[in-house]
Amino acid sequence: REICGHVIRFDELHVGYEVKGAEGGQYAAAAENNVLILLDCTTDQDLMDEGLAREVVNRVQKLRKKAKLVPTDKISVYYTIKGKAGDLARVVGSQKDLIETSLKSSFLGEVPSGTTIIEEEVDVKGTKMVLTLVGDLPATPGLVVQWPGSGRPSGPYLSVSYNGQTKDLLLAPSGAAPLTATELEMEVKILFDLFGRNISLSLDGSKLKISERDLSQLNGQTVTVSA
Repeated sequence: REICGHVIRFDELHVGYEVKGAEGGQYAAAAENNVLILLDCTTDQDLMDEGLAREVVNRVQKLRKKAKLVPTDKISVYYTIKGKAGDLARVVGSQKDLIETSLKSSFLGEVPSGTTIIEEEVDVKGTKMVLTLVGDLPATPGLVVQWPGSGRPSGPYLSVSYNGQTKDLLLAPSGAAPLTATELEMEVKILFDLFGRNISLSLDGSKLKISERDLSQLNGQTVTVSA
């Protein structure tokens, strides 16, 4: 076909579709190879709730970054909603599984328990929320892992040394399973306030493998920490 002296070939044409009408505004249209596709763009309540939940996840991730935490730092997240809770309280309840899966940590609406790493008030779509990141501690109530240093520990133990400081940790705390290397790493971060930093543990100059689960061979030994 010729238009204003220019010949337009069929392969130069692009046909666009637009749905109009009282009920057509909710659809987006696209066509290819004689196939017309209509996409329903209506935002339902479930999608809105998921979007608000992801806003909460975003605030927590920003707080993790501010605290200079690394992915291996195990934390629990506590929250308090200030003022009129509105939709936020409902969403954090109904979308808790999504939030915890995204954060890979617990998300609790109660009084923080443990070693507070950072706490901050944030705004989530006009609602104020206080977020507290807490370092995970051994779950058994009353469990003593860190020995105060007055006298010999009552049971198998190891010593950890960092920047001239040496402290003792029980290898088999009463009422709990033996201490693992992963738990040892967390205890060291708590002892020497090393959250947000990558640490390395070594024994007699050789790096201690964090994958090791049996630390009984370290009884009476001193592990050196570098960060």
